[in-house]
Amino acid sequence: YKSITFIEKMSCRDWGELELSLKHCSSVEELKQCLEELQSLFFVVSSSTSNLTDAEKLTICQSTGIQQELIFNVPSTDQQSSFVIKFSRYLRILLEDVAIKWLSQISENEKKKLYYSNFIYGPVLDCFLTILSSLKQGKHLKVIQACYDVLKQFVSVGRLQQLIVEKSLARSNVEIESLATHLCNIPECIDNKMNLLNTHDMFEKSNYIVVLMQNILGALERLQHQSSVKYDFVGKLVGKLAILGDKNVVVQCLLEFVNRGHENGEQVSEVLTFVSSQHLEAVTLPFFTCDYIPFHDLKQFIDIVFGPKIVLIGKLCTLIYHRLIFIKYFKDVRPKYLLFYPLTTREERRYLLTKTLFELLTVWGNKSSVDLQPYEHHLAICESIIICFYYMDNDERVAIKEKIMLLLAAGMPVHLDSNHSDFRRAGMVTAEILTQFLGINTEAPLKFDYDETDDTRKLKSLLEGYTEQDFVVKEPPVQLIVESDNKVPDKFADLDSDDDDEDLKPFSSSDKNLASVKPPVYLKECIEILTETRESDKDIDKIAVTLRTLPKLLDEAKGNADELALEITQIILSMSSEFYMEDFNELRKKILINCTVAAPRTVADYLSYQFYEDNYTIGHRLDILNVIVEASRVLSRIEVIPQEDEIEKLKKLNMKPWEIEVLERLKKKTKRFNSATKIPIGKENKFNSVCGNFFYALMNQYDKELRTLSLTEEDTLVLGRLIYTLGVVLHCASNAPAAPNMGKTLLDFVRVFTDIYVLDEYVKQAILFSTSIVAQISPVAVMTAEIYPQLMDIRLWAEELLTESISADTTELAVYALDIMDTVIGRGLFPPDMNSFSKEYAPLSLKDTVINTNPKICEISSSDL
Repeated sequence: YKSITFIEKMSCRDWGELELSLKHCSSVEELKQCLEELQSLFFVVSSSTSNLTDAEKLTICQSTGIQQELIFNVPSTDQQSSFVIKFSRYLRILLEDVAIKWLSQISENEKKKLYYSNFIYGPVLDCFLTILSSLKQGKHLKVIQACYDVLKQFVSVGRLQQLIVEKSLARSNVEIESLATHLCNIPECIDNKMNLLNTHDMFEKSNYIVVLMQNILGALERLQHQSSVKYDFVGKLVGKLAILGDKNVVVQCLLEFVNRGHENGEQVSEVLTFVSSQHLEAVTLPFFTCDYIPFHDLKQFIDIVFGPKIVLIGKLCTLIYHRLIFIKYFKDVRPKYLLFYPLTTREERRYLLTKTLFELLTVWGNKSSVDLQPYEHHLAICESIIICFYYMDNDERVAIKEKIMLLLAAGMPVHLDSNHSDFRRAGMVTAEILTQFLGINTEAPLKFDYDETDDTRKLKSLLEGYTEQDFVVKEPPVQLIVESDNKVPDKFADLDSDDDDEDLKPFSSSDKNLASVKPPVYLKECIEILTETRESDKDIDKIAVTLRTLPKLLDEAKGNADELALEITQIILSMSSEFYMEDFNELRKKILINCTVAAPRTVADYLSYQFYEDNYTIGHRLDILNVIVEASRVLSRIEVIPQEDEIEKLKKLNMKPWEIEVLERLKKKTKRFNSATKIPIGKENKFNSVCGNFFYALMNQYDKELRTLSLTEEDTLVLGRLIYTLGVVLHCASNAPAAPNMGKTLLDFVRVFTDIYVLDEYVKQAILFSTSIVAQISPVAVMTAEIYPQLMDIRLWAEELLTESISADTTELAVYALDIMDTVIGRGLFPPDMNSFSKEYAPLSLKDTVINTNPKICEISSSDL
């Protein structure tokens, strides 16, 4: 066959004729003949020289029964693309037409020789994508069954391992993100298609995680001695598998791989550098919480994997020494010792130990941290400070002695002034231990008077280092089969056995107990419940009832609870759902809105200031903007309330139902010759007097440099939402005397961003929306005298969007904004109705649920991140 070229083969029998013959075979013998001829077209029989190892040949032979090895006959470069396309069409015909008509009539040996071999020896990427595409699009049961059988053979012979190796050695890794997603989602794809077939052995989700990880580790072993290896595809695959699958099983496989040799650990370290930022925590955290490897061995593994990359990779350093230490907290101290250990093994990393200690002490002595954090979180920070000191040598402690004393002097008064005895006690013990480490006043050491508790004894025991006397090494999540010849195991341990449920503890839903909990009556009582330590399920029930009661209490206390509303805002803004509440996010948002309505000046100023603080996530900032938008709408809403008739007044007096029924009947039977005209009662627009607090405070720090927020670079979503929020606030204040000045300020603000060459479509829509609002609310005199030049600049920018924008929504909004500006400026006519504009022509991705007349509306909040 090798002497026959591709052109000569195609001339033997036309490809189109072969394709038609395969689709319209009249007998099994004709089908076999056609398959043999097509196989001879695409493959050649292997000679003694082969790219496969003996172990791989044995695996294929044992799994499929195919005795001879085939080699895909790749033609010259100019014909290769056409050849591969024809081969993909050939595979699709096998999976669809042949599977429906003839596959059940072919014997098993002939299936292996003429059917499965095409997928086992063909181009691995094309074969995989064809199988997956046919499985997703297949509707006939026989097609789905054939795809499943082929995919099972494909995985059993280790072709996934070959796919990973090829993508890691490829010069151009195109679409690796989508390919990694396809590989991780195979169990879900099969579940969706094969819910009528009882064939989920290998592709049951927990089993498939082990299969795919074994293929990944086998690929890493094959790549050890290769040059020009890129681990970006493996990194994406491991990250997605940790998120979509079981992260503990993923890390267990990686730790088993690291245990085989130092080179393996370096490979895993390289893989972690390519894990996406959103997946990095899922891959990293199980390394430190692993409880089935002794502490001494585990810290060596962690040093090999994370040590070299902590200084080089910023996202890994931020995750470990910011998020895992300051935001996450562990009940056991074992993970904390492991977190700091990699910093102590190399001199060039020790500066991070000192830097982290200063940050810990700064948070430890912060008044807001002591007042708002749960006690368990603050205790974890105290433990981290002592462990960090434990790893320092004497020279380092002497060098930072003065700065430590300053931080202690600032933090101790905060702890001593705390209302909670646990916080005071933790601060005292921490201060005693630090002064002892620093050797201050050894003749009369610092000593406080407090009661000894389990927590104080635990803090003092950290001075002695970590010991595993009381620690019991547990069983790993799964029993892995580790083989040296890279074979993929055919059998796996039973991962999800439901027979042994003795360790499961029954729980009762707290919703049943909410009716028995007395709701709070006063706002101060709510504050006490929300700030006290959670010690039992009863406390959790009280918090749930309090959160549901707060909106009503805030509505009743409008105008009389400025300080209390501000304090509640501080608590709720930093509050997270520590227990399951289905409507927690809705309640949290509603409480913040009611607080802002109850005390608009103080709360709006506080929220605007917190929007530009470092210790908030993108979700928190979007929540703040949503609260400002909703509160502005509530305060500016002018309702026309008709005079209440006699029946409505009587209903409010809680009359009995039969009495109300009698009065209604009398009203119907009574004849009136002249009815009094009902005079509508207006409602005061409360937003006009406070609109400046919602507007100016929100934009005056937009250029502030923050570590966790970059409006013009990474966080354009927040920038677009900020501009839109300012536009809505201006719309709500359209009748206020300050509206023209606010419009001029907003125009100057958005004009800065039109000079930026690259803008996200979302930001462009927000600028167009806000500019249109300014054009509508500005008087003609103000427009011609003060804002005309700025408005014309933005008009030219909007005209450019008509030709440059790739978004249909942006183009539509630009057309309408230009129409508004031309109408208002050029013709001097009255602007169109602003209310209809804000409902129908707000940016499609910026609209809020409050404007609910448009079916395309969607709201952006932290739940969408």
